[in-house]
Amino acid sequence: MTISAKNFRELRLERMRRDFGGLNALKDISLTIKRGEFIALLGPSGCGKSTALNCLAGLLPLTGGSIWVDDNRIDHLKPEDRGFGMVFQNYALFPHMSLRKNIGFGLRMQKQPQAVIDAKVEEALALVRLTKQADKLPGQISGGQQQRVAIARAIVVEPPLVLMDEPLSNLDAKLRLEMRAEIRRIHNMIGCSTIYVTHDQDEALSLADRIVVLRDGEVRQVGTPQELYARPAHADVAEFMGYRNLLKAEAEAEENGRLSMRVGDARIAGLAVEPGNGRD
Repeated sequence: MTISAKNFRELRLERMRRDFGGLNALKDISLTIKRGEFIALLGPSGCGKSTALNCLAGLLPLTGGSIWVDDNRIDHLKPEDRGFGMVFQNYALFPHMSLRKNIGFGLRMQKQPQAVIDAKVEEALALVRLTKQADKLPGQISGGQQQRVAIARAIVVEPPLVLMDEPLSNLDAKLRLEMRAEIRRIHNMIGCSTIYVTHDQDEALSLADRIVVLRDGEVRQVGTPQELYARPAHADVAEFMGYRNLLKAEAEAEENGRLSMRVGDARIAGLAVEPGNGRD
């Protein structure tokens, strides 16, 4: 295979902040992403996940903080100079170009030799299983196939990082399930890092190596799917992950990490995840 992610060790977000006037949409986001990781940014609408992705892509400037690829600071670079691949929610394909030309667009902008473009486009078509449709226009194929073209266009330039902004939201339930498997398969094959924005807990749990839960522009918890599902760090994380058995309780005593609580007429004991405030 010739298509593979460009070599890098890690992407670091250091106190990344974005304001819109008086609104603080991102509040000092810090995160380190290793090469090959699949990271899901998960949260309800308005939590800041798409803003974070657009800041990474260079479509929005930072208000504060910095973005680093290894030892190189990149937040001052234009989007085209960062070298990231991006898959948009609405696919953003050129309707007048064949699938083959859509996929090769980025390589042509890089002024790659035609022989290199042809070879990489053919490999990308095979990777997303669209070789037989290569000469069709986007309007002649299904939504799921269009999304695969968008993924192929993003990966053919061999980016160190692929950014995906709710790429499956326009597909029906059956296609979403099929495309989840395709996205993870392609991610594993090319060895890039992927940051995937979604509000769908099932997508995040099934795709990601680690999940970053955002709320009101803040990181509420970072962990593996197993960690977030089994040990949510906050009540709002638990609720968003699908928990329905949240009980109001009053803390009576806390000692050595163990918490004694009163729930109605009953007393229960357990391990405190974080310092209690006497009520919750």
